[in-house]
Amino acid sequence: MKKVTAAPEAPRDCPLCPRLVAYREAVRAKEPSWFNGAVPSFGNDTAELLIVGLAPGVTGANRTGRPFTGDWAGDLLYATLDKFG
Repeated sequence: MKKVTAAPEAPRDCPLCPRLVAYREAVRAKEPSWFNGAVPSFGNDTAELLIVGLAPGVTGANRTGRPFTGDWAGDLLYATLDKFG
């Protein structure tokens, strides 16, 4: 199996999408202590399973800075992984 190298971390405040910039600014004004940006990956880079999320959950990864952490999606994912191995 070919080894995949980790991608560089995405910039937290990418300015390329004006709608996303406006959203981040609004959330940052409302919740200044939240992570509020592109969420870095975590885990073993030689793992045989890669789980990719669509976007950071508003009160999950957007708040915590860690994918699938702090919201229902993470609770469901980790419970499912625990149950089925």
